[in-house]
Amino acid sequence: MLLGLLVGLLLITPLVVGYLILIKTADRFEPEPWWLIGLMFLWGALGATALAMVGNLAGTAAFALALGAQNPLLPGAAASVVAPLVEETTKGLGLLLLFLASVFWLRELDGPLDGVIYGGMVGLGFTLTEDLLYVSSQVAGEGLASGLLLLFLRTVLAGLGHASFTAMTGLGFGLAVIARAPPLKLLLPLLGWGAAVGLHGLHNLLVSFFGPFGFLLKLVGFWCFDALFFVLLLMLVLHDRRIVWRGLRGEVGRLLHPFELDNTTSLKMLLPFWNDFSLSRGQGGRFAERRAKQLALVELAFLKQRRGRGESGPALDRLETRLRERIAAANRQGVFVGAA
Repeated sequence: MLLGLLVGLLLITPLVVGYLILIKTADRFEPEPWWLIGLMFLWGALGATALAMVGNLAGTAAFALALGAQNPLLPGAAASVVAPLVEETTKGLGLLLLFLASVFWLRELDGPLDGVIYGGMVGLGFTLTEDLLYVSSQVAGEGLASGLLLLFLRTVLAGLGHASFTAMTGLGFGLAVIARAPPLKLLLPLLGWGAAVGLHGLHNLLVSFFGPFGFLLKLVGFWCFDALFFVLLLMLVLHDRRIVWRGLRGEVGRLLHPFELDNTTSLKMLLPFWNDFSLSRGQGGRFAERRAKQLALVELAFLKQRRGRGESGPALDRLETRLRERIAAANRQGVFVGAA
């Protein structure tokens, strides 16, 4: 078992971290804080996994009473029904807490892109722990070669499964944040959770009841779904870009120069490392100051969107005042976003 855990930690962890960075690169305009990204990842890896173990045992026991402990359909039924319901619920609990914290205090879940990213992080944390347990058990029972094969099948070929499932729950919560009608704030997360359960259930159903053909069908289907997941991320990034452009265009000539608007909303922002490279050129470097100003401009744009949704109050007024003062101070110090 110890050998399996070591193999898993050495091989699975870098893969999962790679998936994490890949998803995080979509977080372009208003990046989420790393401490919260890490907290969501840890919820998936520890909290959701521990609760899911208990829930899966209880659900499987209930199915055994209903179907009979010796019924050959029991393992497949438990995997296709119990596991998706339990696991997407335990993962979704972390997103629910984040949603409530953001509504009443934190203000870090601002829309659908944030929800998809946080959901993906919870799913990746769950993947890390689940795959470690499966691979270490396989190495202990069947040997190193068998464990490595399982690692390839689970983490390499299907490593984005949990991330893409739980991203649907996150999408529901993210849409609920910007929804104006109170019923939608309840309905949208439920629809997102239902989509996560449905996709997870289809995944397990194909593997449980259709043998090798089902596994191949699952891979093809879910590679297509993973591709759609990244298309969704791209669409949501472009949506955030429009929010920033609409929020800042009226500030041109007052808080920012036209070329700063262009640099902050450029499609090149979608390219990895382009923004960092752009902000590091000219002006004697001053990367930190320029990035701080850019983030303040983007936060101001999203704040104006919140006002457009009907939000108001002294806290929002104070935040806007602080942001405008911060940007004005940067202007007085000759700090500009990018080069003309």
